[in-house]
Amino acid sequence: MCGIAGFVNIGLNNEDAGALLASMTDIIHHRGPDDEGHWLKDGVGLGIRRLSIIDLSGGKQPITNEDGSVIVVYNGEIYNYQALRQELEAAGHHFTTNSDTETIVHAYEEDGLDFTRRLRGMFAIAIWDQKHRRLVLTRDRFGKKPLYYCFDGQRLLFGSEMKSLLLAPGLSRELDPVAINQYFTYGYIPAPRTALTGISKLAAAHTLSFENGSIVLQRYWQLDFTPRCMDDEETAVQRVRELFAEAVRIRLMSEVPLGAFLSGGIDSSCVVALMSQVATEPVKTFSIGFEEQDYSEVKYARLVAQRYQTDHHECIVRLDLLDVLPRLIWDFDEPFADASMVPTYYVSKLARQHVTVALSGDGGDELFGGYMRYARMMADNWVDRLGPLRRVGPLVSALMPGGMRGKNRLRALALDPEVRYIEGSSIFPTPLRQRLLQSEFLVGGAADSQRIQLDHFAEARSLDFYTRMQHVDVACYLPYDILVKVDKASMLTSLEARAPLLDHVLGEYVASLRHEVRNPGGQQKYLLKRVAESLLPDEILHRPKKGFGLPIEHWFRGELKELAWDILQSQQASNRGVVNTGQVERLLADHQSHLYNHDRRIWAWLCFELWCRLYLDGADHSAFWPLKSRPSLAASGGERGMR
Repeated sequence: MCGIAGFVNIGLNNEDAGALLASMTDIIHHRGPDDEGHWLKDGVGLGIRRLSIIDLSGGKQPITNEDGSVIVVYNGEIYNYQALRQELEAAGHHFTTNSDTETIVHAYEEDGLDFTRRLRGMFAIAIWDQKHRRLVLTRDRFGKKPLYYCFDGQRLLFGSEMKSLLLAPGLSRELDPVAINQYFTYGYIPAPRTALTGISKLAAAHTLSFENGSIVLQRYWQLDFTPRCMDDEETAVQRVRELFAEAVRIRLMSEVPLGAFLSGGIDSSCVVALMSQVATEPVKTFSIGFEEQDYSEVKYARLVAQRYQTDHHECIVRLDLLDVLPRLIWDFDEPFADASMVPTYYVSKLARQHVTVALSGDGGDELFGGYMRYARMMADNWVDRLGPLRRVGPLVSALMPGGMRGKNRLRALALDPEVRYIEGSSIFPTPLRQRLLQSEFLVGGAADSQRIQLDHFAEARSLDFYTRMQHVDVACYLPYDILVKVDKASMLTSLEARAPLLDHVLGEYVASLRHEVRNPGGQQKYLLKRVAESLLPDEILHRPKKGFGLPIEHWFRGELKELAWDILQSQQASNRGVVNTGQVERLLADHQSHLYNHDRRIWAWLCFELWCRLYLDGADHSAFWPLKSRPSLAASGGERGMR
């Protein structure tokens, strides 16, 4: 696991270009504290910070082919690299290291831009092909590893984090209005946009090639939910169990200590169970909780830890964690409204005290249909049979007081199901967003901010609606919220996170099954629960789903109220011209009076304002938040034990 950065046609002398390349990798030191490497020639630079996992002594990057004409830096892990190496050696390629990185070089030599089809793993790759004067950038299928780029018509810059690009001279820090509208819709900004004009994100499963002064983008893979496999339920259960076990096994490849996140949910618990079946010693597991018991799941994690006699470690995150937020916002590069980034950071920090690699349960909800919003949408499908009567809902909603229970659901009755799904999961539903944002940031109206997900719904129009929701979440929510959160929070602590459920071989099989096998009758995560029956206690299998969140609803009415209110109602925030100040005041007042729970919206706006102070105003993330208290990780009973 590493962080990469670089450029083509940088337009600087060799000394200045070298200094820029060094600074672009220095600023992402946390992604790779073990080593660094640079390659620089004729205005082209490739740089890396390395977190050493495989071939600790010989895997130094950049790595080249036999004649030095192909140079690669990459972030990730190729789990099938040993088998791939054998194939490439048989084809005549010669290797000088035992690292997975070198297989990328020779796979590119063998297959050109189609080389990604051979790779099984997670990756963000940069290749410079000197003979063709071609730069190739590519990301893994699900989008586990990030990659930003900027092309201004002459020079092209890239990096694992946007902050590396911003070190280049002459880059604008102007807000992209469409991206900001998307942020307040989704809570994240989908590719290809970023919060700043001129800087883009390479989308998951895409390859960018830069040659002869122009860029070509190509998608090389997409998870296809079209039902092609006619396996019955029992056959599917057995096959998923086999593929899941294989995905876990190959992700145990490591020359450094390895463990697992354990939330007490089905996904991470299954990962720990399968790890324990092949591990030669107790698996190291890591959990966190909160003093607010409604948000703490450590008791469920302990059940799994006890069943599999893991070397379990847990901690309680206390409220004194606010001065970590500016550092997280700085690390995330863009406005990001998923509050679970905080507990993800803390569980990563705990794990890093003991291991360098941790397996997670990410991807189970998208792949196996586990989100509560799927069930809510299917429960509301009667609405679509009302015909013209659906128009009555918005009329009644308009007569109801703001914040009254059921108001938004009545308004949504007239919406098409695709829009109803987007509105139901939006941070700010369209009417509220239209009141909150200044007109400059409402470019194109609601349809513009929702276009990304509407297009993905259209791609899957032939499928049942439950599966269409999964398709949209795999394309948007998974790569631009869930995987961003895990990558950024874990790499901030120099921890590599691996997600067996997002093995593309497993994913392709599950997606190919009939909906009636995967989620019969709309039952959430039905097939995965069948797989887990022999692995997990009933208390884990049948307990209600709970997200990995923060008790911010209470905090914004208590300990965090004064700080959040001061920031959001400050003159500094008002002068940005992004929101209507009166609407912010009303939102805060409604939340404080318990008229409505605006916790996610307050959090989203707080994160946006702090991001602006860091990235637009130039505030220092390490010093600008003067709090008396500091975040704490309190070890609870048996931190060393539970075997």
